[in-house]
Amino acid sequence: MSMSPEAQHDADVAVIGLGAIGAMAAWRLAVRGHGVHGYERFGIGHDRGAFSGQTRRFSVQSQREPRLTPLALQALDLWRGLESATGRSLLHLVGGLILGPADAPALVAAHASARAAGLDHEVLDGAELKERFPQHLVRAGDAGVLDPKAGFLRPELSVVTAAQRAEELGAVVFDHTRVLGVEPGADGVVVRTETGSRRYGHVVVAPGARVRDVLPAMRTAVLPRRVVQAWYVPDDVDRYRSDVFPVFERVGDVNAYGFPVVDGATIKIGIYTTGHPVVHDTDNPPLTVGRELLHLFRDAVATYFPGLHADPVATTIGLEGYTTDGQPLLGPLPDEPRIILACGFSGAGFKFAPAIGDVVADLVTDGRTPRDVDFLAPDRPLAAWPPDALTPA
Repeated sequence: MSMSPEAQHDADVAVIGLGAIGAMAAWRLAVRGHGVHGYERFGIGHDRGAFSGQTRRFSVQSQREPRLTPLALQALDLWRGLESATGRSLLHLVGGLILGPADAPALVAAHASARAAGLDHEVLDGAELKERFPQHLVRAGDAGVLDPKAGFLRPELSVVTAAQRAEELGAVVFDHTRVLGVEPGADGVVVRTETGSRRYGHVVVAPGARVRDVLPAMRTAVLPRRVVQAWYVPDDVDRYRSDVFPVFERVGDVNAYGFPVVDGATIKIGIYTTGHPVVHDTDNPPLTVGRELLHLFRDAVATYFPGLHADPVATTIGLEGYTTDGQPLLGPLPDEPRIILACGFSGAGFKFAPAIGDVVADLVTDGRTPRDVDFLAPDRPLAAWPPDALTPA
């Protein structure tokens, strides 16, 4: 008697990439009883992706897309659920500040998002900002929005915790295993690796900036970009502890984000001085920051954060996957519902990761989701990248 296609599957679903999104998807799928195989090219909790760097911002306000606020609220509950299930502290709601010129579009959007969703928030004028947060340069015309439901996540711990929880629920993890291809067929979807192939009912593709290495068709949809983060020594470390110095984003003439002290000695700041450079060879991304970028960082820190030693004492380099509209690709691959994309988060996916994982679990389980994510569908119209972004210089 011949076996049914389902009987020939090695597991219900494969998750390719066990970074922030993939690890959470594996956990949420395992919670629902699916047989899960997870593939990770590097180690679990590695330092080569978009999630590394000690801290990631969490906020329920949205500066870019109000439709993401419900996902952030759902993610908050799921973060707490993962903490409860594992006994680990992952999310620290120390408050979050967005500041800059009062008419800066990102600041206006954050305020509008908070009002529209009925979220607790506080609007601060320049004088109030200067009195309460003297660690920042505050100029005439600056304003801020303070969000009590903001804070920071510990990303490496979160990824490891989600992957371990998935394993506890029955998932099988193949780390240090590079996926070479994904091949749909009549009796399932084959995942081909350096050591062999396995067949699944569904495959979730969540390898971050390296999606083009798994699905060549995504080469022009998601661009890998290099992101640098840096750590600075405060003149007075007590002025940068979380009870007086919340997570922040500075918008307007400079775009920067940062965190309070979590290691007892330094604070992390990321600065957007220029567009993040495209990485054409994800096997060999540039690992040095470069003098020009360091000088730009130094000038920005000296100007906007006068209480810090302006030279960084540590830096990290990671890769993030960007789409042209800055929103992720979330949903079935066009014309292939068994392959689900969850990539291209454009530097803004970590806080949503458990909710995104739960959406993926909806799609695998039911073929649809009750969440409003149609605007993230992979087949939505996207502007093309300029040719020079796609071709190495």
